[in-house]
Parts: sequence; structure tokens; C-alpha cells
Amino acid sequence: MINRNFFYLLTGQFVSQIGDKFHYIALSFWVLKTTGSSAKMGAVLAASLIPSLIIGFFSGAFIDRYNRKYIIVGTDLLRGLIIALFALLFYFEMMNFYVILLMQALLSANAAFFDPAIPSVIPQIVNEKDLATANSKHQFVNGFSTIAGAFLAGIFISYFGYLWVFIINAVSFILSAGLECFIQIPHKQEHVINEKQLGILEDMKQGYQYIFSKRVLVILLFMVMVIHFFVGSIEVFMPVISDAISLDGARTFGFFQAAFGLGTIIMAIVLSMKNIYGKEKTALFVSVFCVGLLYVSASFFSGNPIVLLSLFLVMIFLFGCCIICAGISFKTLLQKSIDNKFAGRVFAVAGSVGNAAIPGAMIVYGVLLEKYEYQNLLMVSGLVLMVLSIISLILYKEKKDGRATKTFSKSVT
Repeated sequence: MINRNFFYLLTGQFVSQIGDKFHYIALSFWVLKTTGSSAKMGAVLAASLIPSLIIGFFSGAFIDRYNRKYIIVGTDLLRGLIIALFALLFYFEMMNFYVILLMQALLSANAAFFDPAIPSVIPQIVNEKDLATANSKHQFVNGFSTIAGAFLAGIFISYFGYLWVFIINAVSFILSAGLECFIQIPHKQEHVINEKQLGILEDMKQGYQYIFSKRVLVILLFMVMVIHFFVGSIEVFMPVISDAISLDGARTFGFFQAAFGLGTIIMAIVLSMKNIYGKEKTALFVSVFCVGLLYVSASFFSGNPIVLLSLFLVMIFLFGCCIICAGISFKTLLQKSIDNKFAGRVFAVAGSVGNAAIPGAMIVYGVLLEKYEYQNLLMVSGLVLMVLSIISLILYKEKKDGRATKTFSKSVT
């Protein structure tokens, strides 16, 4: 299933993701060490997220309008050059907090073009029946490289210092761009520009008209928001539960993070070996329903600290499995449901919706957990999620939307 083009894409992603994790961990520790301010660390995080979130609502039109291979290679190369400049400024001791904010914002803006381009290209280099498997392998590479990068980053910082970590990240992006140069996208599926093509603003408008003309896309984007929202919620629940059930909350929180990461990787491996072609819809809505069921079940957990720790570890592991299954399923459904010439616009909007949902959930649950017991919030959240998954499944009528697509296509040609 892994053809040459997909191999180059995966290998490039693996190299750049490891370097990116190096950069994130090194930068986080360096900012905290030099400023001693968690608020400034939060500002750096915001600078890494907000530009991508905002630009993502508009970047899709560029991804669909121009050669996606050039966008992928160009953004990786540009990110490598930005990090190289970062390392150079660090070497000459010219680095300061505001320079960091600017460079993180530039990297985030790049991601608004790179991230949606990847799932838009996969259907162009992989057969439709292999999409779910390809997305699973891509997810596994992302998960494994994140864990490996986090593990190796600490070692490199200890032995070689921050400068070499920044250099490694710059090199990783440039190597990734080099590998991606070998990707060949079939010419018949590229979006060719000609004199009759509409302007970029009209392209954006057409993209949103396309999305809202298809019930299936609206429901899938809603599920994207729901999935990311509850990923954000578990990130808030984990430290609170860790502190509540253990005298060593930090250690327990580490166990929870490991359980979640292990769940995501194992499910990605399973789905990369077992093709769920034709079963993506069932996998999506059942996975989201199961997340709700896990939340409800966790609200009843009781016993001594060891029993509670064991129960929550299993719950969080299964949560990670369900989230990845849902994520791979919705990505595959999007790829199968849309005309590929609109893929950049759809995935860019999906990325922005997801990126907005996670911090939104962190804020909402952070406030709620100050007023209510976590058990009650788990119960209510789980019930709401189960109901939402059932309603969304009922509303999801792909055949009817297929006719809407044809009608829309005729109206814009």
C-alpha cells in the first residue's frame, strides 16, 4: 500500500516532526528558564496557535489554487530557514522574548498552509480503498515521532545544549523538504489556473458555499469540533483527577499522559494493518459514542488509590484509542466525500475549527472544575457526547448529500 510517493511523504513528516518536537521542548524550557514567567510561556503558545487558527479559514483557497507539492515543499523549506535564523540569533545572543513571538507566529502561519495540504494530497497519491490505512500510518508516524522527539529532546538538551537542538530542527525541515521534492502528484488531479478562473476571494466564497451545500460536510466538521473539544477537556481533567486520587499528582499525571499516548499509537497501528474501507462512518460515530460512555463510566469509579489509578489508566488508554479511531475516520470520510479540488479549503477550515475547539474546551472546563466535582462533569459531558453522536449519525445521509454535490457542481460550472 505504501507507494513511493506516500513513502516520501511519510519519511519527510517523520523527520520534521521529530525536529519540531525538539524545538518545542527546548523553546519551552528556555523561555521558562530565562524569563521565569509562565504567562510569557503562555504567550509563546498563543503565538504558535492563533495565526494558524485565523489564517486557516482563508488558506485553503491558496492550497486548492496552486500546486500542492510546491506548497508542501516551500513551507517546509521556509520553516527550516526560519529555525536556522532562530539558531543564528541564539548563537549571537540576540534572542529575546519578542523575537521568539515573531518567529513562532511565522511558523504558525506556515502551518496554516502546510497542515491542510497534507490530507489534501494523500487522496491524490493513494487509492481510495487504501485511504483509511494511509491515514492510520500517517497518524502513527506523527504519534511515534512526537513521543520519540520528546524523549530524545531532553537527552540532547542535557548533553549538547539548546543551540544544537535548534540546528537539528532547522536541518530536519530542510531534509523533509528535500524528500518531498520527489513526490509526484498525478497531473490530472492538480488544480490548474487559467484566465477564466475566479479571483482568490471568489475561490474562498465558493469553498464555503461548497461546504454548506453538503450536509455530510457540515456534520463531519461538527464532529471535528466535538472530537477536538473533548481532547481539550481530557487535558484539563487529567491533572485534576491526578491530584484528587494520588499524593503524587505529578507522577500520576505522567502515567495518564503515557496511557493516552500509548492508546493513540496502538490504535493507529491496528488501523494501519486492518483496512476499515467502507466502515469509516460506523467507526466515527461509534468511537465518539464510546468516548461519552467512557466519561460516564469514569464518573462512577471508586476504591482505594491503586484501584482508582488502574481504572483511570485503562479509561484514558481507551479514550486515546477512540479519539484516534474517530480522527482517522473523519479524515478519511472527508477525503472520500469531497471533490479534491475543494480539499484544501475543507481541510483548512477543519483544522481551524479543531484548533479553536481545544483551547476553548480548556477554558470552559478550567472554569467548570472550579465550581463542580470532576465526577459530575464527567457524567454530564459523557451523556451529552453520547446524545450528540446519535443525533449526528441520524442526520448523516450520504446518498442525499451526493445529489446535493452534483447540483452544486452544476451551479458553479
